[in-house]
Amino acid sequence: MTNKIWLMEGLSSQRDLIQGIRAFANLKQTDVTVIASHRNERHEILSQADIALTEPQDADDRLAFILATVKKLGVKAIHTGRHATWFEAHRAAITASGVTLTTGSLQPAMFELADDKVEYAHAMEKAGLPVVPSLRVESVDELRALIARSPFASKSLCVKPVKGIYGMGFWRFDENVSPMAHFINPDSRKVNARFYLSALEQAGKFEPLVLMPYLPGPEYSVDMLVEDGAVLAAVGRRKEGSVQYLENHGEAFELAKACARLMKADGLVNVQTRNTTSGKPLLLEINMRPSGGIGYTRLSGVNLPGLFAFRQLGLMSQQDVLDEAERAFTPAVVRPLTEAVNYPTALTNRYREENDHE
Repeated sequence: MTNKIWLMEGLSSQRDLIQGIRAFANLKQTDVTVIASHRNERHEILSQADIALTEPQDADDRLAFILATVKKLGVKAIHTGRHATWFEAHRAAITASGVTLTTGSLQPAMFELADDKVEYAHAMEKAGLPVVPSLRVESVDELRALIARSPFASKSLCVKPVKGIYGMGFWRFDENVSPMAHFINPDSRKVNARFYLSALEQAGKFEPLVLMPYLPGPEYSVDMLVEDGAVLAAVGRRKEGSVQYLENHGEAFELAKACARLMKADGLVNVQTRNTTSGKPLLLEINMRPSGGIGYTRLSGVNLPGLFAFRQLGLMSQQDVLDEAERAFTPAVVRPLTEAVNYPTALTNRYREENDHE
């Protein structure tokens, strides 16, 4: 029976994970079957797998679906990019079926800590790791007062939701930009504070925000394969404008690994840092899941998704992974591009009861 790994619903990186695993299996000439599933009709993702499945919409049906699929298809390992708290609550029942489970951490409390950017910053500071100073803001009036008299050494401030992904809701305050700046060029993420405050007042409902000093950068994004806090492989991406430099050393790289260890990360995770004016990296956040840019890291020669799959399937030891990551890495300069892919109107790899894929 082939080695079967199941990538359950994740974010857009699910496609990159599938492609990375299949490429690594081909390189190593090893028989690996990649199963992928999603609640929605994400054909551009599911079409990349050997077997495609549709997950139930209702969470109450999820456990039975998982157990039945593991039994029918002989799955050895499961990775999930979403619903991590639910999976950890059902870990015992899932792993009792003989499958390994990866959610991002073996400690559910770490998901909540990573999701709250202010609590995360306080925890890192308490542990002695350099982190961007962060203040929780609970009202418009409080934000107005803090903007008027910066609580940080830097006068340049920025704000984002306490909880959120993809950098949604991030804005940098700049009194020199036009009142129309955030409409004409929203990608600049600059806004005049007066108009931001006015919009907040008119919104009615206030969602907690985190206020931080704006740091000049560059920003680093470090993608890692971690096992219960032990970093086995990592690739750093130094972001400068539209170009990213792939690295495996440096102060930001080591800081990101220290964060992953402290957070007892488990699986494919991502840590982001940003430099101060003096060039010192500070922690921004940790994502207890694969980043949207994990696919870029393969251009360094290190295939993180492939290493993860082989480790979970028992095809490589921890030392094997460490050695492979060190041997394969080559510095690279990459530029992310937007491209279109063919969207299959139907999936030819969709699993059906009458088909025997084993």
